[in-house]
Order: sequence, then C-alpha cells, then structure tokens
Amino acid sequence: MSWARVQPALAKRTRVCAWDRAGYGFSSPSPETQDIVHTTQDLERALKGAGIAGPFVMVGHSLGGFESLRFADLHRLSVIGMVLVDPDIPDRAAVDERLAPQFATLSRTLEAQDMKQRQDCAAQLKDGTLKSGTAQFAQCTVPHLPAAFSHLQAVIARLNANPARLLTQVSTQKEHYTDAREVINAQRRYGDMPLIVLTAGRDEQTVISSLSHLPPGTPGANTPEELAQLHEQVVRFLRDGWSAGHDAYAALSTRGRNQLVPDSTHGIPEEKPEIVISAVVEVLDEIQPSALNKP
Repeated sequence: MSWARVQPALAKRTRVCAWDRAGYGFSSPSPETQDIVHTTQDLERALKGAGIAGPFVMVGHSLGGFESLRFADLHRLSVIGMVLVDPDIPDRAAVDERLAPQFATLSRTLEAQDMKQRQDCAAQLKDGTLKSGTAQFAQCTVPHLPAAFSHLQAVIARLNANPARLLTQVSTQKEHYTDAREVINAQRRYGDMPLIVLTAGRDEQTVISSLSHLPPGTPGANTPEELAQLHEQVVRFLRDGWSAGHDAYAALSTRGRNQLVPDSTHGIPEEKPEIVISAVVEVLDEIQPSALNKP
C-alpha cells in the first residue's frame, strides 16, 4: 500500500515488485526472528518463488533501505541501480546516543510501550479474553491506513487478529537497532552504479509536532526546558546524523547524490510519489545497456 502511488507509473516502464515483510500487509506471520538476515532471506525466497532473477534496481524506504543494502551486498552483480527513500542509517543506536541521548531515551521508551501493547494484545487474543466487537479488540487489530485504503481496514484487522502476526510485528520492531549494526559494511562500494538518495525536508517539523502531543508525564518531555532540549537534539540528529548518513550513502557511488525533498515528511512515497518515480526513472535511464545482461 505504501507504494500504490509509485508502482503503477513505474510499471509502464519496467517490471515492478512491491514486497511486504512477514506480519505486514498481506504477508503471513513468521516464527523466525525478524532481523535483517531473515527478512532479506524472505525477500530472496519471494523473488526466487516468482521466478524473478534480475538484474535489479533496489528501491527501499525507511527500514527498507537496510534490506536494499544487504541484498546488494549479497547479490552485487545483479543489483545495477538503487534509490533509497529517506532511509534509516547504519549504527543508529550509537548515532542517537552521540547526538541526541535524551531523544534516544524517549524514543526507546515509546517504542517499548508500543511493543508491550502488541504483546499484551497477542496474549489476550491467544487466551480468548479479547473479544471481537469491543473497543479494545479494535485498538489491537485495526490498522491506521491512508484514506485511499480505508476499504482494506477490515481485511487487515482480521489478519491482525492472529496473535502470531502481532508478535511478528513486535520482532521487527525489536530488531531495529540490531539491523542498524548488522548493515554496517566498511567495504561497501558501488563503483559508478546509478544511486539516488531522497531526504525528507520536513522530518524536523514532524518530530517536533509529535513531541507536542506526548501524554502528560512522559519522562524527559515534561517541562518547557526539556522540550527545548529535545528540539535542539532532534535538529542536531537530523543534520549531523540522518542527513549526513544519507550523504554517506550517496558517496558509495561516483554517480550517487542525495536529493532533498523540501516539502515532504518521512512518508515520501505517499506524499510525493512523483519525486520517487522521477528518481527511479533517472536511475533506469543511467543504466548502461551492458548492465542489463548481468545475471
């Protein structure tokens, strides 16, 4: 669903495949730890099962940047182009602690609360104490979808009523920082492979706005002084961590560049699909004909 405004336009030019991790979208749950090793293996199996051998242009948004990088590490000859859309960055936990320790602590606290809620929902679904038709059941299962996909809410809610699916989602969240360490690769170089990184220009406003809606009493975000410190740390992280990390991605190729998308938040594929489409088309146009014959 995240790529619904991007995929059809690109499909007029080349074959385009969108992929949901286990436990998300219409993908089934998985008993495996949802770290980047296993999610990339799932992606490999999906491509093999569909008989799609490449060559590939990898397009990854947010955490999807990690699978894009790892897949390219494992299949370097088959990956001939890449577009990373506001991607997460390697060694995220260390970057957070160095540039924004207060914000890092707050983020971990909120993420832990979200994971516990999903785990509690899964436990209650499993033992039958969570009943369909109640407000709590809806809170546990009904997803927040873009308005264009509101007709799918009931379908996804039925899938989320499977406790194994909620626990698969928790596993993905839990492995976030592990994945950010796993994706570190000092030897990674892409030569002159076409590569574009898109960086959202309104991430700061999005984060600051979310801070203003935190529940009263949230540790580290109670006083005007604490909120001012958080704001300062967010700005520093986005400048010296997030944006700098995107510059480092672009530098992996002699043809790489980091492009600012000034009027978009993190959800670039939904907010500014035309920018993603343009970037992918540009990469396709830059690919040498000889690269299309690679295995």
